[in-house]
Amino acid sequence: MEKIKLTELKKIPYIDVAHINGRTIPLLSFYDSEEWHFWFPRAGRLVNVKAKPAESDYFAREPEKDTDIYFSFLNFINQRAFWPSVAHLINSIRVDLHNLGASLGKLDLFYEASKDKSVEVNRFVATELEYIFIVCRSIFDLLQEIIAKLWDKIELVEKNISKRQLPKSFRRMIINNNSLMEVEAIQKQFRIPKALAEFYSRQAPFFQMLRNYRDNIAHRGHEFKFIYVTEKGFAVDKDQQPFASFNVWNEEHMLPNGLSSLRPAIAYVIIKTLTACEDFSNTIQQIILFPPDIAPGFKLFLRGYYNKELLYMNEILENCMWWDT
Repeated sequence: MEKIKLTELKKIPYIDVAHINGRTIPLLSFYDSEEWHFWFPRAGRLVNVKAKPAESDYFAREPEKDTDIYFSFLNFINQRAFWPSVAHLINSIRVDLHNLGASLGKLDLFYEASKDKSVEVNRFVATELEYIFIVCRSIFDLLQEIIAKLWDKIELVEKNISKRQLPKSFRRMIINNNSLMEVEAIQKQFRIPKALAEFYSRQAPFFQMLRNYRDNIAHRGHEFKFIYVTEKGFAVDKDQQPFASFNVWNEEHMLPNGLSSLRPAIAYVIIKTLTACEDFSNTIQQIILFPPDIAPGFKLFLRGYYNKELLYMNEILENCMWWDT
């Protein structure tokens, strides 16, 4: 990242230059009062240019488009915890979000292609499903790396706790001898506040399921079998693993042969992954003192080509939607 002097940063009226506290400025694009403001670094200076984002983040008081996403985890990290040591990690999660949206878009394309009976799409769908599981699994380890970096950086509200370095693997925080650890065991082993140990305990069952299937795919040659192509879209047997533990289907939305839509299962996996990030940001702010917002009065919004697919997930999950809905 290019270094910019504070005198240059003062050109931007939206940044709290007085309280940067060693943090990196995450982005220099703002939407304010129906007008875009972009600053680009050039030879150590900031140049104000006329531009509009296509696939990027920006700060604003309100989103410019209905499809621009507010994700409180991204807002928290960018506003209050964007130190150089976590910048590349949060950027990786951002890329993963865009890629998950693209995967959802591809599944829609595969459904349209399936209407041509001469096109075989089962393996298209299976490999895309594998990719979604792998990306969601990787987000947990990126999240854990961020937690470990922040843990080294911050000052605890509870002064009586003596910190120790946390592992970079989410698995190591919750599993011991192939069993999920209880809250008290997590708290004692890693010397973390109870609230943070409870966060790990809450997310452990879903992570373990995700990890098992990701490892089966990546290391044991397994694949998602028995994905059925129907006129309503792609379907699975809800009683087969990993779907049997999801509990996301209603009987009224099943086909007469008992098959259920794959769509809410995919939404469930992605939503649970993003909810874990939100859970962390809500928890960590209760126990750690962070600097104030880098852009007071603004929020960070995510703009991407496939945001509609991501925004539609809650409705898909709530209504057990098929692709023909």
